Amino acid sequence: MEFTAAGIEYRAGNINAREQFHIVRRLAPFLKALAPLMAGMDVSKSDPMKAMAALPQIGEVLAQLPDEAADYVVFGLLACVSRKQDNGLGWAKVSNGTQLMFQDIDMMTMLTLAARALMANMQGFFSELRSVSAPLNQKQSAQ
Repeated sequence: MEFTAAGIEYRAGNINAREQFHIVRRLAPFLKALAPLMAGMDVSKSDPMKAMAALPQIGEVLAQLPDEAADYVVFGLLACVSRKQDNGLGWAKVSNGTQLMFQDIDMMTMLTLAARALMANMQGFFSELRSVSAPLNQKQSAQ
């Protein structure tokens, strides 16, 4: 998956299944808090008011995530991200596993890159999870 962030071209490659599992496992508290906020939200449409209302809850869950888990998730996702180099020099990794390789990557760009890597690698997982949980949600609302 190729994309642009902060005016620079990036590419998100593949993360192996074991690493995907460990990333999702560490994100579980965050995903649990996010699920009710996403319920009924059409992700194809931007809803700034719902997003703003969710920020305190998201921030609270992120604040409780241990530094080691947050680093594991962010750098695990960034491990598959490369940046297009000028003058035809190819692509360069944005992270060495513990730090960023480019000084101009700020926090928002870093989080954008990690989110794009998450989407590129775990879209199938989240789609499958949504299709499995839909019948469960219907059963609960019928009761």
